[in-house]
Amino acid sequence: MDDAYYEHKRRLFADALALGCPQKQLDHFDSADYHPQPKQLLFHAAARACDQPDGPDQIGFGGARGPGKSHAAFAQLALDDCRRQPGLKALYVRKIGKQAKEQFDDLRRAVLRLKPVPHNYDRSTGTLRLWNNSQILIGNFRSEADIDKYLGLEYDVIVVEETTSLTEAKYQALRDSNRTSKDWRPRIYTTTNPGNIGHAWYRRRFIEPHRHQGETFTRFIPATVYDNLHIDAGYRRKLEENVGWKRRAYLYGDWEIAAGQYFTTFDHNLHVLQPFSLPASWWTWLAFDYGYSHPTVVLLLAEDGDGNVYVIDEHVQAGWLPARHADALRAMLDRHGVGHEVLTEVPAGLDVFSKTSELTIADQYADAGVYLVPADIDRINGAAELATLLGDAETERQPKLRIFSRCHRLIETIPLLQHDPKRPEDVLKVDVDEEGWGGDDAYDALRYGIMTRTRRALSVWSLPPPDPIEVADRGGF
Repeated sequence: MDDAYYEHKRRLFADALALGCPQKQLDHFDSADYHPQPKQLLFHAAARACDQPDGPDQIGFGGARGPGKSHAAFAQLALDDCRRQPGLKALYVRKIGKQAKEQFDDLRRAVLRLKPVPHNYDRSTGTLRLWNNSQILIGNFRSEADIDKYLGLEYDVIVVEETTSLTEAKYQALRDSNRTSKDWRPRIYTTTNPGNIGHAWYRRRFIEPHRHQGETFTRFIPATVYDNLHIDAGYRRKLEENVGWKRRAYLYGDWEIAAGQYFTTFDHNLHVLQPFSLPASWWTWLAFDYGYSHPTVVLLLAEDGDGNVYVIDEHVQAGWLPARHADALRAMLDRHGVGHEVLTEVPAGLDVFSKTSELTIADQYADAGVYLVPADIDRINGAAELATLLGDAETERQPKLRIFSRCHRLIETIPLLQHDPKRPEDVLKVDVDEEGWGGDDAYDALRYGIMTRTRRALSVWSLPPPDPIEVADRGGF
């Protein structure tokens, strides 16, 4: 070996130790001639942090395609975890694709056979066993229903590839099997790309805490093909040839984009701001979307003198009665120094005016000091107005809408909205899931708010509002 090789290894070890990788872990990797790249080292350091009582127990790695996610995850499992804990039982589960077994064989050879690591692999049962009785069960799933065959057993470590192929309920079921009777702290390693059925929950569980520096029991290490010096230039060029949502998702690992997304120009880095104090001269108003079993969402909006709209704060809560919501709204206004006069004309969906009992929902809010007025419920024009306000970086059309970072529900909602396949110019309506997540309630509130701003700008407030009963009878909300 020449001096340059040893100098490279010396620098690699120094960087790894600085990132939190212990020397023993690096010795395990070096003995198999596995030399992780910087983003992979961050993943390996996070994996060792799982040993600590207050450390993470769920690690996410990747986002984009091509950073070496699978290689790093399998290397961590086989070269470090299984070698330092005799009798470890691990599940490595991945989605079935073409030549799935051949692809795993390639991965196994790349990690364990460069400098041979003694092991036995039974291809028929998908079981890899090391000399110290640690074993890795290679599991595959075609659909998430196939995950059920792995449930109810005890796995000290679980690796889940293509995690967004699973619903949150199925991932949680795997979490329930991640337990141990050994002197070992159970953990899950996940790799995936944006999109698919699990996009929303994975983003909420891993991406948002990382983005807001609020990680507790999760860690996420973003990486792209540009973090992998060993990838062939042809593959990198193929990713660069993608356009639209595929380019943003596959090349850059952009979690604000997905197939079928309606508001494709939404960009967290561009549209989300840290909060600041509102100038007294700005116009402020509220927008209201009613719910009881699903959330009531109320947004506080403001507009500056140049036509820029800001979503300042949000109130999101299910299962509350009007008086309690009203108190929360007054408290929200007080936090921002906004006068309570904005409570006298709050645009709301027309369902609150439907008379199903002696008092409408709007009447009940009026008794609590919040006066609701019919919102402009035009879905097509509302979606078009929001798209206009978001701007478009590709055409250098500057955004006119910004959202304060405290508005977590709205920020989560916008990039997940899809085109309605039966009416492509409209946004597909979706309800919250059984855990109360998802849904389009925050979007509806925003739509009412920006259409209120449009009506004000056009000075049509003198026109009589539509009859809410008549519109409701036509199925208008």
